[in-house]
Amino acid sequence: GKALEDTHSLHITVSCFQKNTWGDLMEKLMPRALQVAIEEDVDFRKGLPRDYMDVMGIANSDIDNPQRKVFLRKIQQLMTKLISYAPVDSACDQLSKHYIHDSLPPVLSEAEKSCSVHGDGERWEKSKNCVVGTAEMEPDTQIKIIRKGVLRLLTEDDDVRIYHSLDNSRLYHGSDPQYIEISAEAGPAVEYLLHSYPEYVAVDSLPLGTLDEKIAIASILYDHGLLLTSEPLDPIDDEESSGEPDNC
Repeated sequence: GKALEDTHSLHITVSCFQKNTWGDLMEKLMPRALQVAIEEDVDFRKGLPRDYMDVMGIANSDIDNPQRKVFLRKIQQLMTKLISYAPVDSACDQLSKHYIHDSLPPVLSEAEKSCSVHGDGERWEKSKNCVVGTAEMEPDTQIKIIRKGVLRLLTEDDDVRIYHSLDNSRLYHGSDPQYIEISAEAGPAVEYLLHSYPEYVAVDSLPLGTLDEKIAIASILYDHGLLLTSEPLDPIDDEESSGEPDNC
């Protein structure tokens, strides 16, 4: 159709696999694979043949030269070896991190809000001049990741981070990538929750050493909006939480 000169037109573009192809993954994968190979394999650190400029290059590409064939075979051998140094999982994590940043924040249902910090969380109550809605995790509290695909656990520069899309801007890349840092020891608990989805699991079942550690990581994830509970958490009684019944 044609757009009228005096009327605004609306266009919608739908892309499939945008920046999510094998080529995009290889762009993440190959530089790191080569870096590791150079560090760990002496073959990648050996000097080039002194006369390689005499047999290689566009000007020599049509010449049938035995030295040229040897050079190309060596390239093939190194490329084959390079595969064994490819950090595939790490590259997939980095590509997933970009996908998380590209994504819109999830639209939560009223039921999901009521069972998460998004609708039932701790907040300042101006009329009472205090914090209300404070709730605590219990060992038998049933929890799960709030939505599949909204978070990614990965390691960067020895830091364990959870990237998520919950606080993403609705304007494309309107905000920086959102993440929280957790201890390396808490990582297995997050992995367990990711693998358990969509089933609820008890806080006490998280694979950590002590109950305090289990409750701590569950509380961190819940407070950042990354967890759902099977039922809305009951706020702590105001008098118990403050010890000052006259105020709040």
